[in-house]
Amino acid sequence: MPSHQNAATITSQTIHALGMTLLQAGKVNEAAFQFRKALSLAPGFTDAYLCLGHCLHLAGRFDEALEVYDRALRISPDSAPLWNNRGNALLELCRYNDAAESFSRTLELAPDFHDARVTLGTCYQALGQFAKAQAACEAVLRVDPNHAEAHWNRALLLLLHGDYHEGWREYEWRWLKRNFTSPLRDFAQPRWQGEPIGGKTLLIHAEQGFGDTLQFCRYVPLVAALGARVVFECHPPLASLMNMVGVWAVPMGEPLPSFDLHVPLLSLPMIFGTSVETIPAEVPYLTPPADRLPFWRSLVPDEGRLKVALCWAGKSYPDPGRSCPPELLAPLAAVEHISWYSLQFGWKEALPLPMADPTGHVRDFGDTAALIAQLDLIITVDTAVAHLAGALGKPTWVMLPYAPDWRWMTGREDSPWYPSLRLFRQARPGSWREAVQRVAHALESRARPARLAPAD
Repeated sequence: MPSHQNAATITSQTIHALGMTLLQAGKVNEAAFQFRKALSLAPGFTDAYLCLGHCLHLAGRFDEALEVYDRALRISPDSAPLWNNRGNALLELCRYNDAAESFSRTLELAPDFHDARVTLGTCYQALGQFAKAQAACEAVLRVDPNHAEAHWNRALLLLLHGDYHEGWREYEWRWLKRNFTSPLRDFAQPRWQGEPIGGKTLLIHAEQGFGDTLQFCRYVPLVAALGARVVFECHPPLASLMNMVGVWAVPMGEPLPSFDLHVPLLSLPMIFGTSVETIPAEVPYLTPPADRLPFWRSLVPDEGRLKVALCWAGKSYPDPGRSCPPELLAPLAAVEHISWYSLQFGWKEALPLPMADPTGHVRDFGDTAALIAQLDLIITVDTAVAHLAGALGKPTWVMLPYAPDWRWMTGREDSPWYPSLRLFRQARPGSWREAVQRVAHALESRARPARLAPAD
């Protein structure tokens, strides 16, 4: 090797090492700059491509990450890590078939790459190929019985298909899963496993997202009914709603009172032995704060038309898996005798159709609940809004992706968790347009002035 090439290689490796240090410190953009610099000196440096793509992935720049991996694979076409990372980027872009091909190629090159097989199963699940998804999990668990991600995926599949007995048990593997959304709480007090608890003080701590808490807080008063003093630690924006009898709600971040035992919120269905048939589905189990109702009543006047709220995106950024492109909602605007209201929070570049937008007055979920109480019907994608409306017993239509989250199950238009919900499922992956058309047709029959009865 000529001396100048050798020097460039040494320099690029030094720069790469600096990038790794920055990446480990969480300085993603600074690390990406160093990896680009290393590649400018050594264009064939595969590890630098891997790390640059990883930085872009962490930054949510999945298209750019994909370009980096494709460029690297032209240099190193037999790199299993590159094919795996490429699959991860494609998965984030909801290009499930392409992602599955990348993970399959990974496994051709590295048959024991268990993470790739698990994520291949995730692709199959998103494509509705549930038997293949299950087989991928089982294949990994046969050789690695403690693979937490495989157990997690298996749990989601079991719950999706209504096998709650085994599904809840598998769901406990979430605490060993890498990068789980909630940290494992390290309390000195023991965890409650369902033993008699009369006279004890139990801390129930919420986990994961707002929707999870809204769905499973129904179990909190059931615990209180066992004779326990219950402290419920919840997300601060939800605290105003957790006015349950016998429950002391404490917002996360505030000091906790003394307690004897603790339990994560989403472990309660397992403790109660919940099956599809025994879901505690009586609604409403949440009510809006009474002192907020007059204000919201003044913002939602009764004009003799159906008052319908719309929420079309599930996160603070457009998520193609859970969010409906606003332009596809146009058929709803053609339905007459509707007063439209926005319930879209976070990402909202423009309103998809003429509507009032009262969300600027919302301070927390107590306000959202008081607003929902003034409306006749909620139309939403899979968001916390769907769970809140369901918990309030409000007629709600939920538009779901082809392969939905486990809690919506498969092959049914109703929800065993929320009697007031009606589900509109995509007929094939990504087919929001057809789902919206079905919602529009259903809405037409509800919006005629002579038929303003509550929706189903």
